[in-house]
Amino acid sequence: MTAGDGYDVAIVGGGAVGASVLKHLCEGFRGRFVLLEKETGLARHTSGRNSGVVHSGYNQKPGTLKARFAAEGNRRMRAYCAARGVALAPVGTLVVALDDAERRTLDVLLARGRANGVEGLRLLDAVELRHREPHAAGVAALHSPQGASVDAVGYVHALAEDARRAGGTIRTGAPVVALSEDRGGHVVSLPREAVRARVVVNCAGLHADALARELGASREHAIVPFRGEYWELRPPRRFLCRSMLYHVPDLDFPFLGVHFTRRFDGRVIVGPNAVLAFGRESYRMRSIRPLQAVRTLANPGFLRLFLDSRFRAVARAELRKSLSKRAFLAEARRLVASLREDDCVRAFAGIRAQLVHRSGRLEDDLLIEERGLSIHVLNAVSPGLTTSLPFGEHVAARAAELAGLPARAA
Repeated sequence: MTAGDGYDVAIVGGGAVGASVLKHLCEGFRGRFVLLEKETGLARHTSGRNSGVVHSGYNQKPGTLKARFAAEGNRRMRAYCAARGVALAPVGTLVVALDDAERRTLDVLLARGRANGVEGLRLLDAVELRHREPHAAGVAALHSPQGASVDAVGYVHALAEDARRAGGTIRTGAPVVALSEDRGGHVVSLPREAVRARVVVNCAGLHADALARELGASREHAIVPFRGEYWELRPPRRFLCRSMLYHVPDLDFPFLGVHFTRRFDGRVIVGPNAVLAFGRESYRMRSIRPLQAVRTLANPGFLRLFLDSRFRAVARAELRKSLSKRAFLAEARRLVASLREDDCVRAFAGIRAQLVHRSGRLEDDLLIEERGLSIHVLNAVSPGLTTSLPFGEHVAARAAELAGLPARAA
């Protein structure tokens, strides 16, 4: 297949990673590139339904892809948004220990952050913590000045604009209904036509595993959707949080618990929880996709995960927080004791596309699988937004290599 027969690379999915891959292909290599997005606009799902946090990189295990790209992604995103005029607020992050036992987790996070190249990390005592966050509970905290909040939708659109300017094609309202291999390349079937491409890069987020299986990729993994629900502080009560306030995480699970985030637009959101969603785009409790729900519940990886008594305990607690505002805010009050029930109103919800191995293991790292001339980004959960510039560049370079494309002249 030649470029005249179609595209050199087709990217499926118009979120942060897909848009970054397209930008880096267009700016770094000579060829024809297209991004296909099923919705009528970009960043309509995971990339546009999150807290907008630009993570520092202290939470990732050294040696992982997330650790490799998080701190670099933070630095590059801050510079990129400044250059492109995308709203980003450098509010900083505080991870709070509520008792002496939890201080040990702060030590682990400090060591991880330093190993990952995070700049400016510092442990604070209770007095220093209260100086930065007067309403926060806790006996100590890890402070990262690199933590920020970004306009995630504006960021994705800036990436897309850069890609278009460099010659890329973006097609919205273009759902992929089938993928197949054909004559040394691929046929990407849309509802009324087919697009030919030598290389396919699957960045379909919540649907990435299903698309990967159409091209014969491994069936060892499946995406299990977890809905994250957010509340928001009423404007007169936004003074309760100045920055981003987290409780020390459970290092055995990839969920960070209910936390406070001062956003780039001045709003303060509280959340999320992490409750099983009965559909990959089920943003409300009563939104159920029966076939998708059955497939999730019958998945061997999910069944084995549910056998873990610790996970069941976490699942019960998360469900309570979804059903009861009082239970949700009870966890939030562990960080800010003066939070009142009428301080918060419902905000929005997003879906975490959590990859689960058939053994029942929750995959915590970025995960890419290649199958012939296709690349599948199967796990780009948090901090996927933060990592998107260097990670997208990494994926783009590999796609160009598979397609045999020459680099643009410097």
